[in-house]
Amino acid sequence: MAFASGEHSTPYDALKKAREHVLLIIDPNEARAQSVARLLTLTGLRAIVTLTTLQAFDRFLKERFMPRLIFVGRQEEIASTIFSRFFQRLIQELRYEVPVLPLAPYALTDGLPSIADASVSTTVHVISQQHAMLLQAIWQILPSAQVPLKVADHTLVIEALPKLGFTPRVTRNKHSYASHYYGELKAAKKVIAPEQWDILLSDVGLAQYCKEENWPANTDELMVSPEDFALLTRAVMFSNPQQPLQHARNWADMVDDEMARKAFLLFMVQQMPKIIGEDRTIRALLNLLISEINKRRGEELAEWKRMKDGSFIFVFYSNLFTYGLLVDSTQPLCIMWESDFDFILKQTKLQSHWEMREIECSSQTHTGHCVFQVSPKRTGR
Repeated sequence: MAFASGEHSTPYDALKKAREHVLLIIDPNEARAQSVARLLTLTGLRAIVTLTTLQAFDRFLKERFMPRLIFVGRQEEIASTIFSRFFQRLIQELRYEVPVLPLAPYALTDGLPSIADASVSTTVHVISQQHAMLLQAIWQILPSAQVPLKVADHTLVIEALPKLGFTPRVTRNKHSYASHYYGELKAAKKVIAPEQWDILLSDVGLAQYCKEENWPANTDELMVSPEDFALLTRAVMFSNPQQPLQHARNWADMVDDEMARKAFLLFMVQQMPKIIGEDRTIRALLNLLISEINKRRGEELAEWKRMKDGSFIFVFYSNLFTYGLLVDSTQPLCIMWESDFDFILKQTKLQSHWEMREIECSSQTHTGHCVFQVSPKRTGR
């Protein structure tokens, strides 16, 4: 069965929309501000989170961002002297009047635009109608910020793959191993500059992880929400806006290096091709990968099958690194899984004969699921 290639010949600007849509939040209600930050981040925008106008003014003078919209948590904030001074400074420097949107009329919970809800759909993620109201209000002011609030009409994971024996599903427990996320945070803190750490985590809606003492314990307990992985990925990308995808890849490779210190497992992976051959090695590696993913999620959310052409298709349902993400991307964004499998191919010395690519990403389809293909490299490549 032929699948579209995930390769692109032209450079992709993964943060173009975020750069063009910086939205400022001024809200002393930190829980609500974090919910709005998550909503904006997961729909491809760039949130600047502050609790007071004074903080917003100070960040503007230091960072010189260009807000396209200002959210205010308290209506009386608009009438304050400091807000008036800040607003006039914005007009003076930006040469336009920034729209202001009060947050009081909108009821927000987790800030997720798309969720897994098995009571509504057992096969794909669904759009949060509660948060759609705020998004529609934003898009009335900024039409260019809009993304489709629906699942794509035709997708591999729903139309083609079930005919091959795959069974689409959504997460039910909505949690992952704390140790998995602990490793992601540990690596992220190495690639995000110290002066950026608190700011960026707060801006993407992960303020609870600014301090290490608030990180989840390094234990195999199902306690971390899946969207936290997607939000941390965006924070890493924002920390290097010139090369966001390469920076995310460096972060992913660092996580892989930590895992590689499990010497016995690494030795076994390296010996596999010598013992059982390449095709059976790929099967064994996929079984190992799928088993580990399902264990970390506490439920079966990954599966693979071998195709007649000798390639392998594997699917991550309710994928951690795109959970809730509605960025309307023009190319796949699952940097972490690409890094994981490239690492495995490298350690087994199969990278010259096999390749992996993402052929369908939830960032594009909004199903919640991501599809990958491992295939022999074509001769002459």
